[in-house]
Amino acid sequence: MKQILLILFISFSVSSVISQEISLKEKALDEFKKEHYENAIKILEQAVIDTPDDAEIYYYLGFFNHYKAYDSRPLKGYDVSYSERIFEYFDKAIEINPNYGNAKYFYGAECSANAILAMQNNDIEKLKHYYLLAFKKGAYPNWLLEYGKNMLNSCDKDAILFTGGNADYDVCLYLQLYQNYRTDITIIPIGFIDRPWYVKFLKQGLEGGVKKIILNLSDNQIYDIHPFKWKETNINIPLSSEIKEKYQLNANYQMQWTIESDLFSNRDHSKIESEKASKRTYLSPQRAILLQIVESNYHKRPIYFSNVANPIFYGGLNKYFSNCGLVSELTPIITENTEFEIDVVKIENLLQKSNLKYFSTIKDNDIPRISSIVFTYYVSVIYLAKVYSIKGNKSKLKRLDKFYIDEFLIDFNEKFEKSYKMN
Repeated sequence: MKQILLILFISFSVSSVISQEISLKEKALDEFKKEHYENAIKILEQAVIDTPDDAEIYYYLGFFNHYKAYDSRPLKGYDVSYSERIFEYFDKAIEINPNYGNAKYFYGAECSANAILAMQNNDIEKLKHYYLLAFKKGAYPNWLLEYGKNMLNSCDKDAILFTGGNADYDVCLYLQLYQNYRTDITIIPIGFIDRPWYVKFLKQGLEGGVKKIILNLSDNQIYDIHPFKWKETNINIPLSSEIKEKYQLNANYQMQWTIESDLFSNRDHSKIESEKASKRTYLSPQRAILLQIVESNYHKRPIYFSNVANPIFYGGLNKYFSNCGLVSELTPIITENTEFEIDVVKIENLLQKSNLKYFSTIKDNDIPRISSIVFTYYVSVIYLAKVYSIKGNKSKLKRLDKFYIDEFLIDFNEKFEKSYKMN
């Protein structure tokens, strides 16, 4: 009887500890969702005392502190000087669980935050240091390095490539810094161009790190970037004779980009006395600088956009896109229902076994936070299959089908892998 009671007591105690641990984590997550970041962190600090071998708790401690330092409003004491503590949390999570993909991702994101400070200080050595640190921690596994190379190789020489964020930007910059790979390309995280210091950084470039762009703005104009009063206006984008020739356009053709406002307020406003008052609208700094970059550079350099960026950042330019698989090229014409809507040659060049040597390694080196970017490969196959089907090219369609089975049916993501057959 004593043994039975002892077993029941131990079972109850263990159950209580597990229940408390789950409860604390769930409570912390709930506080974080409510933007009560300090409360969430304090709860996790208690949870890690109770269960010091739980990798997920360390992961959330690193994640929440990272978020508080960079993604919430500016807070005293929470900046890159706080990085060491954040690194320690992710280090511990990875030590307990060496395959913790999201912990590796956020370790890389923390490195990226430090790299941004290095850019601000024009410090190429520190910039390279933090990207190497992220690589060594496993933030850029082989499948992601391969993805980055395929992105860069989809761009023509001396291109400007707008990327979405950490998922595609960091790996491409790492390849440039440490493998000297496609350094002719200027890589720009599209959501970052509303920051005056970064705009000036792009204008001046960084020797050995970032190739500069043309930007026809004075330093004073750059530092004064702010929301601009705006409704909707057509802007003519300068075109080179080479671009006109490539797309068989006449000499007088003009590319007109309709720039719509993307910020709104509740203030009633009329520009002139006779005009009926309406809610005031603005052009965001991000869209204003995108316009400036395209306007200043397109006639001299090809421009591409990552296909994993949020389309809201494109500002309506996507109707001029030619899909190349992982990226889209900016063209001077509206491409829908034209031969330029899909760049068949570039997608065919992308979908080669030599470009997918490490694709299957995503199964063992999954980074759930960003692994979905590989869906662009599957979409590329679908686009190509539709072109072959429309043209009645059964032999190419058959080869593509076999290629899909051989390279992409790896039992990684059922939804992705079924998408081709469903289409």
